[in-house]
Amino acid sequence: DDTLIDTSGSVTPFKMKECLKRFADEGFCIADFDRAYGELLSINAKSLKSKDALTQFLAKYGGDPLLIHKGMEEMTRPLPDDFSIPTTPHAKEILSILAKSHTLALVTGGHPPFQMEKLEKAGIDRAIFSKIAIPEDSVKKPFYRGLIEEFSMLPRDVCVCGDRIAMDLTPAFELGMKTVHMRWGRGQITETEKWVSHAISDLSELQRIMNT
Repeated sequence: DDTLIDTSGSVTPFKMKECLKRFADEGFCIADFDRAYGELLSINAKSLKSKDALTQFLAKYGGDPLLIHKGMEEMTRPLPDDFSIPTTPHAKEILSILAKSHTLALVTGGHPPFQMEKLEKAGIDRAIFSKIAIPEDSVKKPFYRGLIEEFSMLPRDVCVCGDRIAMDLTPAFELGMKTVHMRWGRGQITETEKWVSHAISDLSELQRIMNT
């Protein structure tokens, strides 16, 4: 999300509208749907998680806090059959290039079936990854450690690229790995920490980084 595929630009706006429809179906009074939708998108643009945005929206407009569970159900429902998801710039090209000389692994958080569906709709072949791990609680450090052991690598020889500092990069840094902050989507909300090895906005920049 927001590293390989443009989740914030495509999936999230669609899902936010579906959540708002669900809130209305559950009895939440929405006088002006378009205005409410715009407000929800505005809140989401400043939030690190969709759940945080939905929670803040309901609190602001006096919605039942229990509705958040209905909203999160909508966030992971299958997408329409004809829904396509764009990648971030040059994602497929850089994956193809790096796969020739590096071992690629994907560690992403969320609901596993939905995460795999997004990969498919973005046209990314999962076979390019030697390993895919999807912790539902988004706690990635144990999986990073497991990958080091499974592939018999030293932490300093591993590079982790992600858009979220706390979730993606902090655990990698703590294990001694190189880190790359992808400043795309939610990755633009937080400033790049000084300890982060590199900051990029286009995955094509990884080729230069990996060759240094």
